[in-house]
Amino acid sequence: MNKNAAGFGILLIVSAVTAWYFSDLTIRIAAGGAAAIGLGGAIWTLVSQRRSSDTDETSEADDTQPASRDAAGGSDAGQRDADASGAQQAQRAPSPRTPRIHRGAEIPEQYYRGEAPPPVSDDPRAEFDYVTQQILTALKDHLIAHSVALFWINTERQQLVIGPFVSDSKGFTTARRLALGTDLVSQAGISGKPVLLADIVPSSEQDLIPYYDAREGVQSFVAVPVYFDDEPIAAVVADSMAPDAFGVETVASIGRFTAIISLLLAGFNQKFNLSADAKLLATLGAMRRSMQSVMDPYGVASAAAAAAADVLDWDYMAVILFNNEKRCWSVVRSQSRAASLPYVSEGVTVSMDGSVLRSALDEQDARIIASPKQPAYRFHEKETIASQGEICAAPILTPRRCLGLLVVEYREGSQYGSRDITVLNQIAEMAGLFLDAQQTRELARKHLLIDETTRVSSRTFLLQRLNEEHARMRKASGEAVFFLIGLDNPEEVTARYGQDGLDEILAQLGQVVRGTVQIYDVLGRFDSSRFGLLMLHTGAEDAYLRGEKIRKAIAGLVLSQDGTSFSVTASLAGCAFSEGRDLDHVLRVCEQAMNLAVGDGGNCVKVV
Repeated sequence: MNKNAAGFGILLIVSAVTAWYFSDLTIRIAAGGAAAIGLGGAIWTLVSQRRSSDTDETSEADDTQPASRDAAGGSDAGQRDADASGAQQAQRAPSPRTPRIHRGAEIPEQYYRGEAPPPVSDDPRAEFDYVTQQILTALKDHLIAHSVALFWINTERQQLVIGPFVSDSKGFTTARRLALGTDLVSQAGISGKPVLLADIVPSSEQDLIPYYDAREGVQSFVAVPVYFDDEPIAAVVADSMAPDAFGVETVASIGRFTAIISLLLAGFNQKFNLSADAKLLATLGAMRRSMQSVMDPYGVASAAAAAAADVLDWDYMAVILFNNEKRCWSVVRSQSRAASLPYVSEGVTVSMDGSVLRSALDEQDARIIASPKQPAYRFHEKETIASQGEICAAPILTPRRCLGLLVVEYREGSQYGSRDITVLNQIAEMAGLFLDAQQTRELARKHLLIDETTRVSSRTFLLQRLNEEHARMRKASGEAVFFLIGLDNPEEVTARYGQDGLDEILAQLGQVVRGTVQIYDVLGRFDSSRFGLLMLHTGAEDAYLRGEKIRKAIAGLVLSQDGTSFSVTASLAGCAFSEGRDLDHVLRVCEQAMNLAVGDGGNCVKVV
């Protein structure tokens, strides 16, 4: 078809050119007619070939139909031609592009679900750090940064406290705090204005960017402050290894993230304060229960130290109390976080007049004191304590006088603040109340005639009667034996039933012993788990028999605690009064005999 069309085109052109060369009208008419005939022939040939082509395509389309369609009548043939023509036009027209839809199963789940949420925590700080870490991760991906971090600004302690961070570097600092200075992070935090640096000179990198342990190769930096209650309290920083990686639009982007952090901080701050107050109340409650169970200076000091260790940061800790008998200040409780960090030993006398701790006693209020350097000292002039940090010291006061000091020390500077002083004051105040109550109780016990727990004579009255009877027997002859009656394994009983349970058991033992003695014998409370019994007008042999009677009565006693029935045993150790033996000798011999009885397994009677 293409060759025929080209031939007729050439014929048409030749006819037209011939008409121009002949000037005779007849020849021109003939040439024009020839040209017209040639043009008409060319057009007819093109149309015929086009119809032939359409017919061939229609025939091919008809060949694909079922045989039943071929058997249809003539009217159906025309319809088939029309249908075939429409199908060809539809096939030639461009069809619209079908959009590709990605089904959910084709997309990895981690793309749209992210990490699993953290478990519910009772620590609001850990929960806030986790949420902030996720925000910083999203910000790092958005900025295509090398590192993104949050730094808290503590102007009171002049510190940059390192918060959550996301970094591609292995040289990001492992320190917890950095000093506020002239670096870019400090500038943003102190001024409350963004800091943007497009090109960092390599030699100044470590001066400007303090959070890498070595030169990292950072060339671009941006820092945006975080505001809370209209005060800049933190800064979000980002850096890049490429120059001019950040601009003003970056500051705007980070600003939207810092606004989210501020909103989160408002909610978590309230939650943290409630949690901190609840923790402090729980600590004080545990401290109170511990002090009630011991009620002695070492036990109270230990409970106070444990409470301070639970709510404050510390490396060293000590409790200093005034010793009324020795009339001096001494270390009752001492702790060090690690054995390799030696501190002051318990029992050491404190030279308080030249100590830096003296200021807390003079002002009678808790205060923060810089760790002293030689020749200044905390406890005594020869101390060797490795610390360049701070001491937080609170006096242990009563309404009448100062009983001691609670000392907490950290090896790094700028550690303690106003909240730490308040907390330490509360712990020291409770310790003072219990120490005052304990001293008052001991003073009352010395003057009471009856022991309030066991309802027998008090230790003071028992020792007084022993002195009186010993003096009487030195002037007038007579026989007497003094017994110590001790509960076997009192530590196990206390561990199982507590101090209240021990007191109840001793009260029942006191009733048993009181029912076996003569009316003129002297029975009293000797110490925390033993009784003293003076058998008058009794020799050693009779005393032994009477002691056996007491031992069997105690062994056969059925006791009950918390719905559980059990029995206990006791050992008796006696020493007979004789000429030439003073009272101290008698008491010492009784102690030796008691040690022999305990060594033999207890539940026996020894008389010397």
